[in-house]
Amino acid sequence: MKLSCAAAIATVGAQDIFLAPNEEVVGYYSWNWGAGSKGPAGANAGCAFTGLIDVDQAISQYSEGASWCCPALVGTKYITLGGGNSAGVFTAAALTAIEGSADKIKQAGYEGVMFDVEEVTGPSSTMVPAFAKAFAALKQGGLKVAVTTSHSAPYQCDAPEDAVAYVKAWVADGNIDILSPQLYSSGQEAAPEFAETNSCVAQGCTWDLYKGAKPALAPSIVNEGQYAAVKSWAQGKGLETVGYFKWAQ
Repeated sequence: MKLSCAAAIATVGAQDIFLAPNEEVVGYYSWNWGAGSKGPAGANAGCAFTGLIDVDQAISQYSEGASWCCPALVGTKYITLGGGNSAGVFTAAALTAIEGSADKIKQAGYEGVMFDVEEVTGPSSTMVPAFAKAFAALKQGGLKVAVTTSHSAPYQCDAPEDAVAYVKAWVADGNIDILSPQLYSSGQEAAPEFAETNSCVAQGCTWDLYKGAKPALAPSIVNEGQYAAVKSWAQGKGLETVGYFKWAQ
């Protein structure tokens, strides 16, 4: 995560992210309904969340600083694209549109894109390269790239094997800065959920896929009080976390 020009570079796997010494990502999502969120104490990354896949709609539907919603984001500002709903489904056409949107996103004041990939339509033979092209274009356009997904992999794909293929591609993609698996289902859990995605676990979408990942690992969790347990769990799996993103408002 970018904190300042003077920040030191911390290397995680093969991916460099900018962090002050001993500092971790303290990220959060702010919904565009209700009061939104100002983030946990010490927040250094804020994600505007609408659940929408369309860039123009996602930008217009998060009116930063509006009195009725959408507090100003703290730290590195991410626009979230996608979500676990019919308006957030990733298709080849949607990714092509995102691919050409770097300038528009930056002009709206954002420094990064958080892809919320839970539902994907299209075979992995088409979608893996489509994701890769979108990630590369945004990265080359000067934006940070992060991917969050439902537990260990997208829960709805053309086939379970496609979900496995997506994660395998993401962990090897140097254009992704952060992977943020969601360790919750409803978002109201009192403790983190470490279950792998049920719809594809039999085909191999296990946490082992994340070992040796190029992107840094900063899971999405319900609240900051769960991070100590998440960090300990990850270490037990041979994974290293560099922080978290908070879902609760």
